[in-house]
Amino acid sequence: MSDGQSYNPQKIIKQILISVFISLGTIITIFLILSFRGVSIDFSQFQPIWLVGGLVSIIAAWFIDALRLCFTTRAWGKPIFYRNSLTGVLSCYFMSSITPSATGGSPAEMLILNRSGMTWGEAGCLTTICGILYQVTLLILLLILVLVFGVHFALRGILLHLLYFFLIFYSTLIFLLFFFLNRLDLVYRLVHWGMRFANRHFPKLKFSEENVLNWVNDFFTDFKNGFRILFINKPQYLLLNIVGYSLYFICFFLVAFFVLLSLGVYIPLKQVLANQIPLYLVFGFLPTPGASGGVELSMSSVFLSSTGPEKISLFILFWRFITFFVTMIVGAITFFRVLFAIGKKTTQIAPPIKASMSREKSQTSSGE
Repeated sequence: MSDGQSYNPQKIIKQILISVFISLGTIITIFLILSFRGVSIDFSQFQPIWLVGGLVSIIAAWFIDALRLCFTTRAWGKPIFYRNSLTGVLSCYFMSSITPSATGGSPAEMLILNRSGMTWGEAGCLTTICGILYQVTLLILLLILVLVFGVHFALRGILLHLLYFFLIFYSTLIFLLFFFLNRLDLVYRLVHWGMRFANRHFPKLKFSEENVLNWVNDFFTDFKNGFRILFINKPQYLLLNIVGYSLYFICFFLVAFFVLLSLGVYIPLKQVLANQIPLYLVFGFLPTPGASGGVELSMSSVFLSSTGPEKISLFILFWRFITFFVTMIVGAITFFRVLFAIGKKTTQIAPPIKASMSREKSQTSSGE
């Protein structure tokens, strides 16, 4: 990966517009459906001061997540500045919000970690393990609600099947990671096959096979060392991530709690958490950018019985604005600053290289 070359600002802006259009379109559709059914919007108990609590909660979630990332890098003996970890998580939120199934978040975070001093293999290992722990923490919180707080209904029907599915899925994923990391010969065979396929079907692609193999070797060596560090040498950092993610989710889910209060609706906090956890287990698998469309419809169906049709559209509007649009704006500003810094650095380096090449060419011509 060559820093900013893989990120085209024009394509990113296009993805932003698609994601925003789907989300706003879904919210407007909810308003229109309720309007056609003769349901009027209820502002009678609206208290906007509670929305401030929602904003504070989402900001607290950002800072907690950045602190988790900042401390995790210490496992490699390469601690990064807190501002860089905050840039990493905000960039991750932004790219996740505009890419299908949130696939762009991890590469964006890896980019920031690489520019902060970690190798691509170390950054890849960190984001992969943390991505698994992200989902594992949701399962742990769900079990705590069931076993400690008695929220038994959260595991009925489809939710029980979801729990089984994710336990099997992530157990299989961890097994495959360990398997391939201990059978790197299979990885190299796949890389060789990929390069032959690229040369055969995409002859315009120019790359050095030796450089690719060296990069793959370095990447997987660092990746494997990272697994050994976190699972064997320093497992306390796994616990650190689970605790950090738990605090992050509580703050994040509090946004819905405060938005409901702003509409004059009180639901016990454990109920609000229980309603959201199963949804966030599947949001990452929705194919739309940032899970737009599916998020709004899922949240409205879950909280409709509590808010009533008169308030559900306002709830979705305010909740999505805080958790999605505010995060996207702040994340976009942060990530574009990184891209512009990369572009500026490339522009500053390119002329000297070009001049050097010109001198070498002139010297060769003079020698002839």
